[in-house]
Amino acid sequence: MRVRVPLSARKDNQRLTMNKSITFFILFAWMSLAIAQNPEDFLNKGNEYFESGDYSSAITQYEQAIQLDVTFAPAMFQSSLSYLRLGEMEKTKEFINLAIEADQENEEYRKEFERINEINTGMNDGNRAYRNGLYDDAMVSYQGVLDKFPFFAEAAYSLGLVYMQADDLEKAIESFHTALELNSSHESAQTAIANVAKRTFNEGNQCYKRRDLDCAIEKYQQVINIDPTFFQAYYQTGVIEARQGNYTFAIENYKLALQHNPEFYKGWFALGLVQKRDGDPESALVSLKKTVEIHPGYAKAYGAMGDIYIELKRFDEALSILLTATQVDPTYAKGYLSLGTVYIELAEVANAVTSLDMATSLDPEKHQAWYLLAQSNNELGQCDEAKEAALQATDLKEKFGGGWYELANAEWCNGQGNKTAALNHLEKARNDRAWRKSAEYLMDKIKNPQKYQED
Repeated sequence: MRVRVPLSARKDNQRLTMNKSITFFILFAWMSLAIAQNPEDFLNKGNEYFESGDYSSAITQYEQAIQLDVTFAPAMFQSSLSYLRLGEMEKTKEFINLAIEADQENEEYRKEFERINEINTGMNDGNRAYRNGLYDDAMVSYQGVLDKFPFFAEAAYSLGLVYMQADDLEKAIESFHTALELNSSHESAQTAIANVAKRTFNEGNQCYKRRDLDCAIEKYQQVINIDPTFFQAYYQTGVIEARQGNYTFAIENYKLALQHNPEFYKGWFALGLVQKRDGDPESALVSLKKTVEIHPGYAKAYGAMGDIYIELKRFDEALSILLTATQVDPTYAKGYLSLGTVYIELAEVANAVTSLDMATSLDPEKHQAWYLLAQSNNELGQCDEAKEAALQATDLKEKFGGGWYELANAEWCNGQGNKTAALNHLEKARNDRAWRKSAEYLMDKIKNPQKYQED
């Protein structure tokens, strides 16, 4: 006869089975973890970091090894070596002492203890001489430590400080770079290099302000030798080369600046301008587009693109980009001037007048804007407005024939105005060789209107 097991008993059995399974799983996991967390494994991983020069990561591994086995002398010893390379002498002594206590028979540990004492003695001698202003003695002490212990970054860094005091920047920088080669995370050496580079860069800027361009370039080159990632030095060199018409060298330096700082929008803008001057408008457009990708509100970059499109006679593209320029900066006078030029090319003269009115109100010193405004008003038959604009153009640039030509046109006003005044203005226009033929044509038209009457 089959005995029926009560439901409650069946549930108790299920719980017991489940609890046993959980206990077994936890025990298995703990045993697996214990096997995986072997001090030797952490030691070996730490040694890999040590050999690669990543001493901080190495120390982390050694500390985990010591946590698993507080008597594990090899990890203590390696920790001491790592702290020594980081220049942390207190930690270095602490861990070498721990290693010796854990393994008192190990001669290697005792020899390392003696080496650490020797380094300490040499560095203390150097520090004492440095504080007392005995720089030659300090150099001898630090160099002695570095010669005997060429891995010790702190000696190279301290040697650099002494050279700085002795005004030997070249050797100072060389020593700081040596310190970084020995310990890539040496923040004091990095700061020292950055400070020297900034100081030299500022000296270059002072030369530039004095217009001593050779001095400036020399200083900027020194900056690059000190810190090859100092992008501003490449940029300033590019500015000078562009100013002197050396466009190839300017482009090269701007590209080097951008290589070290790809988000430097002013570098992309300057590169675009010099590429345009160098006769490469397509590359210039690429650089200027990159400028506004980084800084969408940089109106000058849109304006420069618009001017390139105008030169390429791609007026629809010019119109679009220049409208953007004036939208992102409604006070950008040059944008309105270029926009007026485009409207003239598209025969939208009324729009040209509106844009050029804005250009002249924002920047009344641009004779070109007044000239184009006079020209557009003359074309619309608005003689008084044209005369006013032309007078502004001639006041700003007296020898510019275009201003006198449009003033004459406005005075004549298609035969309705003052012919004598018009002819007098055209005489002045003739003095500008670029406007001589146009002026003589209009003079003949005013003097002999019957010749130009339509049949």
